[in-house]
Amino acid sequence: MRLSFGYLLQRPSFWLALVLTVVGFSLLINLGLWQLSRAEEKVQLEQALSARENASPISLDAVSSLGEAYLTGVYVEANLAPQAGKYLLLDNQTYLGQVGYLAFQLVTSEQQQSLLLERGFIAHKGSRTELPQVSWLDESMEITGRLYQRSLNPLSNDLMPEFGLSAIRVQNVNIEQLEQLWEQDIAPYILQPQLDEWPYPQPWQPLPMASAKHYGYAVQWFAMAAALLALSCWVFYRSLRQGEAND
Repeated sequence: MRLSFGYLLQRPSFWLALVLTVVGFSLLINLGLWQLSRAEEKVQLEQALSARENASPISLDAVSSLGEAYLTGVYVEANLAPQAGKYLLLDNQTYLGQVGYLAFQLVTSEQQQSLLLERGFIAHKGSRTELPQVSWLDESMEITGRLYQRSLNPLSNDLMPEFGLSAIRVQNVNIEQLEQLWEQDIAPYILQPQLDEWPYPQPWQPLPMASAKHYGYAVQWFAMAAALLALSCWVFYRSLRQGEAND
């Protein structure tokens, strides 16, 4: 056994395999730990969302006084006036098996704060060269609803506007770029109305991934690390046995 182990230590392939195993094992463990940390963050956000579901609406102008960076799920009420011609259609959206757009329009509060109002999901089966017709809000309205902030996609976060006759088609709702496009300040959140007889369905997905999925991914990474360790031990044992046979 000692001769076999000494023989392995002299082989460059053994050290290469050892380094790759350590690197791979460390990477898998770190990925699992990262998923656990993400799961803990999501648990806190889910608890905040649950608490906000039963809260009474506050004035939209009081949102800034909350002093919170995460505003998704906060119920507000405000009198909002539409800004003519400031319409968006978010591309590549699905709802109940249908493909279409999520429609937004720019509105102004009584304190002259501009923000995006979600009009809702618009199914569209026509040509991409033609945008769907949307019944936009065209007069001031007292609205109660919940705020949300869209998660940024690190791989594709640009607005990428396509100008049409009735609205601007975009690939992402990037509010900073939208401010530059429309040359005005816009609140860093979107208002989704919660009113009876609203003309369009309103998908609600406050979190792109639930905490349970993060826990599931963590288990997968840890299982892969365990499998790699077991496989490495088996290969090491076989190498020692082969070395003994050769001796």
